Amino acid sequence: MKKGFIIAIDGPLASGKGTIAKRLATVLHGIDLYTGAMYRGLALFCLEHGIDMQDASLVIKQLPKITFRYQDDKIFLNDVDVTQKIQEPDPAAGSSVVGVIPEVRRDFVKRQRAIGLGKMQGGIIVIVEGRDIGTVVFPDAALRLYLTASEDIRAKRRLAQYQVQDASWTFEKVLESIRERDARDKGRETDPLASNPEELGYTVLDNSDLDEQQTIDKIISVLKERNLLDD
Repeated sequence: MKKGFIIAIDGPLASGKGTIAKRLATVLHGIDLYTGAMYRGLALFCLEHGIDMQDASLVIKQLPKITFRYQDDKIFLNDVDVTQKIQEPDPAAGSSVVGVIPEVRRDFVKRQRAIGLGKMQGGIIVIVEGRDIGTVVFPDAALRLYLTASEDIRAKRRLAQYQVQDASWTFEKVLESIRERDARDKGRETDPLASNPEELGYTVLDNSDLDEQQTIDKIISVLKERNLLDD
């Protein structure tokens, strides 16, 4: 196996990016750099400290106060394990609010590049997932993958996650939130989610009818076709 390259995985909410990135990292003996954790972590910090996320100048002032660390499949915000907390609905929704602030994105992109390139130069396969990884953070990644699925499938996936914590969530409510999130992610002025991934050179993979293993198998096939992995 050849080591020391980056796989960028972009796509909309609930397309399976996070799950696939983690499994792929395990299969390839690499690391999963979950960039969305930074935005969710910032949103969580704002929620816990009563910071109005709509006030961009106030949010920007919080950046020097926070640090992120990725260790043993856990996310640490200021050395506190927030792996589970950032999966809750409020930080998840808040991430797209703070994520449209240009200064926040510039700061986090620098952090993400430093971590990813450092690991890659150390001979490690780095799987990075988000919404602008292949266009902004790592445009020269060895594989730029756009993972997607139908709205209904994505809503069902997210509903199953949310109902574990709050049974009041309904399919209709989740579907509406997914549509709103898609609109925000694709419509934001700074580093939007690609609306035309094929034209931008992504390998597009719709996993609406694929399970996790089938999705992984498809990605492995692409990597082998590009001679990034040994047979």
